[in-house]
Amino acid sequence: MITTIIFLILIYAIVGKPTGWLTEMIKKVDWKALTQNAWDKIVLYSKRAGRSATREVLKFYYVLASDTLSTFDKALVYAGILYIVLPIDLLPRTILGWLGILDDVGVAVWLYSKIEDSFTPDIEQKVEETLNEWFGPEVVTGFIADLSKN
Repeated sequence: MITTIIFLILIYAIVGKPTGWLTEMIKKVDWKALTQNAWDKIVLYSKRAGRSATREVLKFYYVLASDTLSTFDKALVYAGILYIVLPIDLLPRTILGWLGILDDVGVAVWLYSKIEDSFTPDIEQKVEETLNEWFGPEVVTGFIADLSKN
Protein backbone atom coordinates (compact mmCIF):
# COMPACT_ATOMS: atom_id res chain seq x y z
CA MET A 1 0.00 0.00 0.00
CA ILE A 2 2.74 2.49 0.98
CA THR A 3 4.77 1.69 -2.14
CA THR A 4 1.69 2.25 -4.31
CA ILE A 5 1.12 5.66 -2.74
CA ILE A 6 4.78 6.54 -3.20
CA PHE A 7 4.64 5.54 -6.87
CA LEU A 8 1.51 7.66 -7.29
CA ILE A 9 3.37 10.63 -5.82
CA LEU A 10 6.13 10.14 -8.41
CA ILE A 11 3.65 9.88 -11.28
CA TYR A 12 1.60 12.86 -10.11
CA ALA A 13 4.75 14.95 -9.63
CA ILE A 14 6.07 14.09 -13.10
CA VAL A 15 2.81 15.08 -14.78
CA GLY A 16 2.39 18.17 -12.60
CA LYS A 17 -0.65 17.16 -10.55
CA PRO A 18 -1.05 18.14 -6.87
CA THR A 19 0.47 15.61 -4.47
CA GLY A 20 -0.23 17.13 -1.06
CA TRP A 21 -3.02 14.74 -0.15
CA LEU A 22 -0.83 11.76 -1.07
CA THR A 23 2.15 13.13 0.84
CA GLU A 24 -0.03 13.48 3.94
CA MET A 25 -0.74 9.73 3.76
CA ILE A 26 2.96 8.86 4.12
CA LYS A 27 4.08 11.31 6.81
CA LYS A 28 4.53 8.55 9.39
CA VAL A 29 6.31 6.07 7.11
CA ASP A 30 9.31 4.18 8.52
CA TRP A 31 11.88 5.59 6.10
CA LYS A 32 14.70 3.54 7.62
CA ALA A 33 12.90 0.32 6.66
CA LEU A 34 12.13 1.62 3.18
CA THR A 35 15.74 2.74 2.76
CA GLN A 36 16.92 -0.77 3.70
CA ASN A 37 14.45 -2.21 1.20
CA ALA A 38 15.88 0.07 -1.49
CA TRP A 39 19.43 -1.00 -0.54
CA ASP A 40 18.57 -4.68 -0.91
CA LYS A 41 17.20 -4.04 -4.39
CA ILE A 42 20.20 -1.89 -5.39
CA VAL A 43 22.61 -4.67 -4.42
CA LEU A 44 20.81 -7.09 -6.75
CA TYR A 45 20.51 -4.47 -9.50
CA SER A 46 24.19 -3.52 -9.38
CA LYS A 47 25.28 -7.01 -10.38
CA ARG A 48 23.23 -6.79 -13.57
CA ALA A 49 23.65 -3.10 -14.36
CA GLY A 50 27.38 -2.53 -13.79
CA ARG A 51 29.34 0.33 -12.35
CA SER A 52 28.08 3.30 -14.42
CA ALA A 53 24.36 2.66 -13.99
CA THR A 54 24.80 1.77 -10.34
CA ARG A 55 26.63 5.06 -9.66
CA GLU A 56 23.53 7.14 -10.33
CA VAL A 57 21.24 4.86 -8.32
CA LEU A 58 23.66 4.96 -5.37
CA LYS A 59 23.59 8.76 -5.44
CA PHE A 60 19.83 8.61 -5.03
CA TYR A 61 20.17 6.02 -2.26
CA TYR A 62 22.67 8.01 -0.21
CA VAL A 63 20.55 11.15 -0.50
CA LEU A 64 17.55 9.14 0.70
CA ALA A 65 19.58 7.72 3.60
CA SER A 66 20.90 11.16 4.61
CA ASP A 67 17.58 12.28 6.15
CA THR A 68 17.95 15.77 4.66
CA LEU A 69 14.97 15.45 2.32
CA SER A 70 11.36 16.41 2.90
CA THR A 71 8.78 13.62 3.03
CA PHE A 72 7.74 14.52 -0.52
CA ASP A 73 11.32 14.34 -1.85
CA LYS A 74 11.93 11.07 0.03
CA ALA A 75 8.89 9.61 -1.69
CA LEU A 76 10.17 10.76 -5.09
CA VAL A 77 13.64 9.35 -4.51
CA TYR A 78 12.37 6.04 -3.14
CA ALA A 79 9.93 5.59 -6.02
CA GLY A 80 12.63 6.62 -8.50
CA ILE A 81 15.07 4.04 -7.13
CA LEU A 82 12.48 1.29 -7.27
CA TYR A 83 11.34 2.29 -10.76
CA ILE A 84 14.90 2.16 -12.05
CA VAL A 85 15.96 -1.09 -10.38
CA LEU A 86 12.80 -3.17 -10.66
CA PRO A 87 12.20 -5.05 -13.93
CA ILE A 88 8.64 -3.68 -14.37
CA ASP A 89 8.55 -0.67 -16.72
CA LEU A 90 6.13 1.32 -18.83
CA LEU A 91 8.43 0.60 -21.79
CA PRO A 92 9.53 -3.03 -21.27
CA ARG A 93 13.17 -3.72 -22.11
CA THR A 94 12.40 -7.32 -22.97
CA ILE A 95 10.14 -6.20 -25.83
CA LEU A 96 11.66 -2.88 -26.91
CA GLY A 97 15.35 -3.57 -26.26
CA TRP A 98 17.36 -0.39 -25.81
CA LEU A 99 14.26 1.75 -26.27
CA GLY A 100 12.93 0.15 -23.11
CA ILE A 101 15.60 1.98 -21.13
CA LEU A 102 14.20 5.40 -22.06
CA ASP A 103 11.60 5.47 -19.30
CA ASP A 104 14.24 4.63 -16.67
CA VAL A 105 16.54 7.33 -18.03
CA GLY A 106 13.65 9.80 -18.12
CA VAL A 107 12.75 9.14 -14.50
CA ALA A 108 16.41 9.39 -13.44
CA VAL A 109 16.97 12.68 -15.29
CA TRP A 110 13.76 14.20 -13.98
CA LEU A 111 14.51 13.10 -10.42
CA TYR A 112 18.11 14.30 -10.64
CA SER A 113 16.90 17.76 -11.68
CA LYS A 114 14.60 17.86 -8.64
CA ILE A 115 17.21 17.00 -6.00
CA GLU A 116 20.59 17.76 -7.58
CA ASP A 117 21.42 20.25 -4.81
CA SER A 118 21.35 17.34 -2.36
CA PHE A 119 24.34 15.58 -3.94
CA THR A 120 27.06 16.72 -1.56
CA PRO A 121 30.77 15.85 -1.82
CA ASP A 122 30.22 13.48 1.13
CA ILE A 123 27.57 11.58 -0.84
CA GLU A 124 29.79 11.49 -3.94
CA GLN A 125 32.59 10.02 -1.80
CA LYS A 126 30.28 7.36 -0.31
CA VAL A 127 29.15 6.41 -3.82
CA GLU A 128 32.73 6.01 -5.05
CA GLU A 129 33.72 4.00 -1.96
CA THR A 130 30.77 1.65 -2.45
CA LEU A 131 31.50 1.25 -6.17
CA ASN A 132 35.16 0.50 -5.44
CA GLU A 133 34.12 -2.06 -2.83
CA TRP A 134 31.68 -3.79 -5.20
CA PHE A 135 33.52 -3.48 -8.53
CA GLY A 136 37.13 -2.72 -7.58
CA PRO A 137 38.89 0.57 -8.28
CA GLU A 138 37.85 2.27 -11.50
CA VAL A 139 40.51 1.94 -14.18
CA VAL A 140 40.82 4.75 -16.70
CA THR A 141 42.08 3.29 -19.96
CA GLY A 142 41.85 6.34 -22.24
CA PHE A 143 45.33 7.58 -21.28
CA ILE A 144 46.95 4.21 -21.95
CA ALA A 145 45.09 3.91 -25.25
CA ASP A 146 46.34 7.37 -26.26
CA LEU A 147 49.94 6.40 -25.40
CA SER A 148 49.78 3.29 -27.57
CA LYS A 149 48.85 5.41 -30.62
CA ASN A 150 52.23 7.24 -30.55
